[in-house]
Amino acid sequence: MTRPTWAIAAAALALAACGGKDLNDAGGTADASAPPGMGGAPGVGGAGGDPGAGGDPGMGGDPGAGGAGGDPGMGGAPAPDPVVPYPGGCTGDADCSGGAVCRLGICATPPPMDPGLFSCMDQVIPGSTPALDCWETPPPSGDGPAEVPARGLLEFFGDGTKPVGLTVRFYDFATFDPSACADAGGDQQDVIDARRAVETCLDAAFEPLAEVETVDCPESDAESACWSVDALPTHAQLVVRITGDYQLWVPTYTYGLYINPCDNGHPRTTSGTCPSDVTDSPEGVEWGCDLQGGDDPFFYRDLTVISQATWISFPPTAGVARLELGNGAVAGRQYDCHGQSVVNAAASFARAGTPIYFNGNPADVLPQPGRVQTNARGTYASLNVPAGPNGMVSVAWQGGALKVVGYQRFFQLPNTIVMINPNGRKPVAVEPPY
Repeated sequence: MTRPTWAIAAAALALAACGGKDLNDAGGTADASAPPGMGGAPGVGGAGGDPGAGGDPGMGGDPGAGGAGGDPGMGGAPAPDPVVPYPGGCTGDADCSGGAVCRLGICATPPPMDPGLFSCMDQVIPGSTPALDCWETPPPSGDGPAEVPARGLLEFFGDGTKPVGLTVRFYDFATFDPSACADAGGDQQDVIDARRAVETCLDAAFEPLAEVETVDCPESDAESACWSVDALPTHAQLVVRITGDYQLWVPTYTYGLYINPCDNGHPRTTSGTCPSDVTDSPEGVEWGCDLQGGDDPFFYRDLTVISQATWISFPPTAGVARLELGNGAVAGRQYDCHGQSVVNAAASFARAGTPIYFNGNPADVLPQPGRVQTNARGTYASLNVPAGPNGMVSVAWQGGALKVVGYQRFFQLPNTIVMINPNGRKPVAVEPPY
């Protein structure tokens, strides 16, 4: 088994100064006159209750048009860039069942009330608190170049060979609508043939922003290949599509890639750089910046592909007999606004599969039956996810309140893997066309 888990993390977005808004169940804002409180989310347009009072801590009440709702969140003036909830989803806790609560249009199952923590280099920091402020106020967007060179490793999870000769394509999330190709392989009885039909349809339907084949790395690497493109756009959310020999590799899609075009001021690794690891003026580090290289800026990101051998062998280790023909899977890691792995978070989906969480052994990452929250690496997965439009929201407890850790809309194509590593809120809100 290779070093990466089901999802290799991206560089994180920034912590921005909190402007005083809190997300309610439907993604709205607190009333401007509400005083600060640490309770749950207010109702849509509601005035909120007394600070920190009423209802179960952090859960809030069911929102209603003009109603009082639950406890106020942060109070203050609303942020100018609200997060748009998942369309057609829940509008309040009353729409959910089984102890789930409505967060950004998705019924989210809270983890146990263990406090959300963060880890550095897969080591949990006792008493730590994840930085989640960017969900109240979007981080600033840099004013750097409109496009930059980009490069990184391509690694694989599970059994496989060195992923050289695979094709990496980048698309604009705002225009990438694969729904027309979702049924292209529906008449096929073999998963390989079904994948080939869908991917052939996508090749004919979309021209990528950039495309490259992976090669051997300049420096020897026994397991990884390298990718490099001359230019990727900044200020745009991207989708990465990775394909190869369908007998060996599962088409793997990464959602949520966004390049904020300003300089980190320090090297950032894809495992997430914790503030305690930064030695060069940490007070001046802008965590929303994604570029390296100073006068010759570039974007660096390691990507992951899943092998066909793992598609077959992994589900039984998680208590799932197989991935059914036509379904897919989602995997990733949870990060806060500073790129730190969030421990004790839980991920929920608009259209759910079987949730999977993992043990805490970085040398041998395996599913842990019965676990319902993220480990020190922040890893999660969902198996047998139905094909079609979907959304993921993750939550964790912080100060007695249930806070949003990550949110991402995506399209699950049949017989494919989707990688989602939500790395804080993006500076701009972009909704997909599907």
